Amino acid sequence: MEKTKDQELKLLLKQFDKHYEKTKALNYVMNVASFDAQTIAPKNDGAVNERSEAMGFWALEDFKHQNDPTYDRLISDLQSQLADLTPEMKRIVFLERKKIDQLKKIDPKDYQDYAVLLSQAQVAWEKAKANDNFDAYAPYLEKILFYVRKFATLTKTVAGPLYNQLLDDYEEGNTIEKLDAFFATLKARIVPLLKKIQQSKVKIRMDFMSRKFPKHEQLAYAKSLLTFIGYDLNAGVLAESVHPFSSEITPSDVRVTTHIYEDNFISNIYSTAHEGGHGIYEQNIGPKVKGTILGHGAAMSIHESQSRFYENVLGRSYAFTEMVFPELKKQFKDQFKDVTLAEYYQAINEAKASLIRTESDELTYSLHIMVRYELEKRLIEGSLKVKDLPTAWNELYQSYLGIKPKNDRTGCLQDVHWSGGAFGYFPSYALGNAISIQLLKTMEKTLSLEKTIKSKDLIPIRDWFTKHVYVYGKLYPPFVLLKKVTGEDLNPSYYCDYLEEKFSKIYKI
Repeated sequence: MEKTKDQELKLLLKQFDKHYEKTKALNYVMNVASFDAQTIAPKNDGAVNERSEAMGFWALEDFKHQNDPTYDRLISDLQSQLADLTPEMKRIVFLERKKIDQLKKIDPKDYQDYAVLLSQAQVAWEKAKANDNFDAYAPYLEKILFYVRKFATLTKTVAGPLYNQLLDDYEEGNTIEKLDAFFATLKARIVPLLKKIQQSKVKIRMDFMSRKFPKHEQLAYAKSLLTFIGYDLNAGVLAESVHPFSSEITPSDVRVTTHIYEDNFISNIYSTAHEGGHGIYEQNIGPKVKGTILGHGAAMSIHESQSRFYENVLGRSYAFTEMVFPELKKQFKDQFKDVTLAEYYQAINEAKASLIRTESDELTYSLHIMVRYELEKRLIEGSLKVKDLPTAWNELYQSYLGIKPKNDRTGCLQDVHWSGGAFGYFPSYALGNAISIQLLKTMEKTLSLEKTIKSKDLIPIRDWFTKHVYVYGKLYPPFVLLKKVTGEDLNPSYYCDYLEEKFSKIYKI
């Protein structure tokens, strides 16, 4: 008896589900191994090499699984029945076809070697940063760039320079042309504002910021902060790493990390809030897409809008500071005994040129991203050699922020991203800053941020994002989702207005 069209579709979907079950199992192994490597795993050469070889093996298994001709045909068969698929399945088929067509063009041996290289590069970067030894790390970065360029060239579907392909991989629809215009707007308004601040007569007290806060007490406070802002510790964990990050192992296991300095309490607090924002997003993906290929953040820009929202828009607001500071004074009596609310609020919002991106203030943060954006463009096009990276980095910091690193640890070795091959990612941070405020403008039409904070119940904020953003997962490209939620295209003017209003009040300019 001949199968009906409906029966054929059900069979295809069943085959797809079976394929995806193995995909999830492979991803689980690799995600856990990666998290382990960046947190508690030993860093001796033997352990690193063994772990890297294992990661290479699993990466190759995943490559073969995704590049299986049978799966290729399955996606083609599903494409032939698009009219009968749900919107979610149509999007999945589109993304899978795009991925398969890219993987087809990559040699499996190259893919495996690259996975091994990235695992080794992670540890090489950690050691190089600790020892301030860029020369020891440079060969790894050279090899990573070789593969990044090679893969992007082979899989290129986006018009224009090669870097456009990398940008599109992180932010579907993003280009150098769009980013140049975006950053031009930010630079035109942030740089003059920073100069006014530098001429302000307001002096912000900072001496208490470097007082010693015991590590175990910081960790306990960070966990309570995560719970307060809406992160579920029953479905995740807070660990320590050299560079704070978040990792979705499974939909029910979303982990975050922080880095604790005993003489820099604020670093841990805002790193925790930042990664907590990422974690909250992944923990609250909508039921229609949860556990599927669409069950993740829409793109890095939307993801960063959440981490930057919880870190800055919420975490560094006056209303939030006013609420948490009395509790901080109780928990850290000696450190804050002579500090007023006004002094603490000003200190956590001090705006000044600094060297470290992750420690930079809300105002100057995007200038740090501009440096990396300019360098990435040049590294990918080949006009900047790896050996010249430290010099080029220092020159741009001098140009954009008026300061120059004294060593590479506080210069071009400070970020982990390039060790993971993440070229095209950095602009997402600045985009996230702007998107966080654009989303806030829409939120405040129905939900007051200040009133919600004063109620001491922040869950309505999480629920608003869940209803309007998280529910969709990756169903829409990032800028399509932004327009769906806010009713307009990306508009950095809201972000610039927000910065001008906030910092003009703090510095009385």
